[in-house]
Amino acid sequence: MKRPFATALSSVSLLIALNVAFPKPLPKAETIKGRVVAYADGLACLNGNADWSMLIHIQGMNPTVKFIQVRFSLPCKETPPWLNRQSPVETFHLKREQSADSVLKEFLDCAPKSTEQCPQMPMWKLVPGMQEERLPFGKLVPGYRSLDLSLAPVV
Repeated sequence: MKRPFATALSSVSLLIALNVAFPKPLPKAETIKGRVVAYADGLACLNGNADWSMLIHIQGMNPTVKFIQVRFSLPCKETPPWLNRQSPVETFHLKREQSADSVLKEFLDCAPKSTEQCPQMPMWKLVPGMQEERLPFGKLVPGYRSLDLSLAPVV
């Protein structure tokens, strides 16, 4: 007759072994075609890197999703190549980050304890040639992380 403690220990050991043998699958890489239409630049430089976000108008995928937001890092003194010129349709290598899905805000948030009226400072800057693009402000936008321009860890 097995004792309850021995049975519980066997069950826990089995679960640990299964977790090591069959770990949770990592999100798979996706290849998405689209054009960068807007960006939010890194205002702060930490550890020699600035975090950026780009808004991509995707081409030929799910008709219900037209835009995705992609986070990435660059060394502080570098800028993306499409910053000062119209972005062509490109192929992006991305990983889906559902935890980064967010409602697209039009303006930067003000300091929480500000007694003055908050000036409306645009959060997103349009890429040259995209002035006619209507950004999905107030709508949920899927979040991704770039595999080509990875996010630098903050230390």
